[in-house]
Amino acid sequence: MIRLRTLIPMVALLFAACSLVPAELQRELLPSNSPYKTAEAAYQVLIERHVDKPTSQLLLGGALVSVQTEVQKEAPDATFPSGSVDFTGSTWSDFAKFSDRVTAVLTAVPKADKTLVERAAVDGMAKAMNECHTYYLDPNRAKGFNQPQPPVSGIGVTINKPSTTDPIEVVGIIPGTPAEKAGIKVGDKIVTVDGTDVTNLQTDEVANRVRGQEGTQVMIGVLRGSTSLTFTLSRARFAVPLERDTMLDGNIGRIEVPQLVGPVADEVSNAVKRLDAAGANALILDLRGDPGGDLSAAVDIASIFVRQGTLVYQTGRDGNRTPLDVNRRFYINSPKPLVVLVNKNSASGAEIIAAGIRANDVGVVIGSQTAGCVGTGQPRDLPDGGLLLVTITKIQDAKTGADLNGPGRGIVPDQVVDQPTGAPTDAQLNAAVAYLKAKIARSSATDALPLAA
Repeated sequence: MIRLRTLIPMVALLFAACSLVPAELQRELLPSNSPYKTAEAAYQVLIERHVDKPTSQLLLGGALVSVQTEVQKEAPDATFPSGSVDFTGSTWSDFAKFSDRVTAVLTAVPKADKTLVERAAVDGMAKAMNECHTYYLDPNRAKGFNQPQPPVSGIGVTINKPSTTDPIEVVGIIPGTPAEKAGIKVGDKIVTVDGTDVTNLQTDEVANRVRGQEGTQVMIGVLRGSTSLTFTLSRARFAVPLERDTMLDGNIGRIEVPQLVGPVADEVSNAVKRLDAAGANALILDLRGDPGGDLSAAVDIASIFVRQGTLVYQTGRDGNRTPLDVNRRFYINSPKPLVVLVNKNSASGAEIIAAGIRANDVGVVIGSQTAGCVGTGQPRDLPDGGLLLVTITKIQDAKTGADLNGPGRGIVPDQVVDQPTGAPTDAQLNAAVAYLKAKIARSSATDALPLAA
């Protein structure tokens, strides 16, 4: 009896002490009981895995903006809870505040769809990172992620998404295809496919909607400047060249690489040998509009021109840098002046090639600043059946150490040359040719100097 009487006051004291713990600390220490498990899972992945170590204020602020936008679709005149949410940087107490605000919004607007609102919150978190390798796919869109596509027909365009907020842009037209015959142009922005808005979709999602059975029709809505145009095209089969090589005036070889897929590195290697045998005095590696693709293809193509060395660095969340070195098997020992042509749609592996060639002093970069879309993304399953792609490593320039991924980053060319949409001449290609002709002339003059004996 004595022991029991002693124990009861002690237990009462423990419960009393727990009640004295501040609410903020309780929320940080206790397991979450949020009704928004998909948003919670996405938030945790971004907080714990994203290479840029985002703050709770950034992620949850973006989530709430997206929530409000989604709710306003159903109730444009809805009155939302007033006052801002005081996010302090405390991971889970901030998420609890976010949950409370979303619940208040749903209470204020009962006809809002809780599932769609929560998915909008996840999308808002991903977009708050403001870089191309972090994004959310809802369950329907996630089904097609990274799935091999059966052979299909299309219209003959190469497309890319310039940024997380811009629509898909046409960056290349394959000769002889329905797109060329219909008059679709490089720079056109695809906003609808068969009447459905596609401005918020990813590049591969739009491509999958455009493709289809040979002979069937597809209606493409584009924005050309401020003019809206609609094209109805019949899908056709066509071969997508891995590379195109030509000899320009002055014995300057040009190699165009539309995308880094399949055995493209072998094709570029053969093109270099072919142009060398034809007497090329210099080379242009044209990566304009190349959205990237296989990392190994990027490394192998850069290695054709770089004998040894580091192309770029991969840097993880912990700050540790891993060098991405050349593949010596691909090097061709035939040094000559080299220009890499790039533009705003040169992305990912194309940026690695340009950065690596410049960092190792084997060529110069001409054109306009690249996309700044280069990193390593990792898919993570979410409770709703969707996928969150999260960037886990970033790429840094091997010479300067500068980050290449993100808005305003990428490769700034050694010689910046703009190429206005619809311009009658190719100013960037002309600048590359002029640079190489001058380089060849200087080299010839040096070779002709008399030697002392």
